[in-house]
Amino acid sequence: MERIATIILLVATVAVLSYGYMDAIERKTVQEAAEVVAAQELADSLAAVALEAAKAKFVIPHDSDANTTAIVVALDGTGSTDADGDDISYSWSLVSGNAELTSDSTNVTRFTAEPGEYTIQLTVTDVYGSSSSEEKTVSVSSEPNVAPDAVLDIYQEN
Repeated sequence: MERIATIILLVATVAVLSYGYMDAIERKTVQEAAEVVAAQELADSLAAVALEAAKAKFVIPHDSDANTTAIVVALDGTGSTDADGDDISYSWSLVSGNAELTSDSTNVTRFTAEPGEYTIQLTVTDVYGSSSSEEKTVSVSSEPNVAPDAVLDIYQEN
C-alpha cells in the first residue's frame, strides 16, 4: 500500500512539474511573440518616420489674398549624370497627385501645386537605352489662417 502511495505521489509530482514546465514554455513563447510584434511595430513606425522625413515639404503662404491657393514647385534633374559621359534624356512623370507638369522631357520642369501630396518620378536614359529612375514625394499644405482679435472699447463721450 505504501508503495502504491509512493507511486501515486511520484506521478502527481511529475504531472505538476510537467504542467509548470509547460506553463513556463508557453509564457516564454507568448513573451517572444510579443517581442516580435513590438519589434515589427517599431520598424514600421521608424519606416513611416523616414518616409515622412524624406518628403519635400512646402507651405502655401498666408498673404492676405484668399485667392492664393497654390504654389509653383520646380523639379530639377540637372544633377543627373552618366558614368560613361553619354548624353542623357529626361522623362518626368507624375506618379500620384493631381497636377500637370510644364514639360516632361527637359532637365527642369514645374507644376502648380495645391494642398496635397505629389509623387514625381524622373527617369534619365542614355543614348544606349540604359536608364535610371528616382522618385520623390512633395507635400504641400496651406498656412493656417489665424482669426482676428475683436476689441470693443466702451467709453462716455463729452
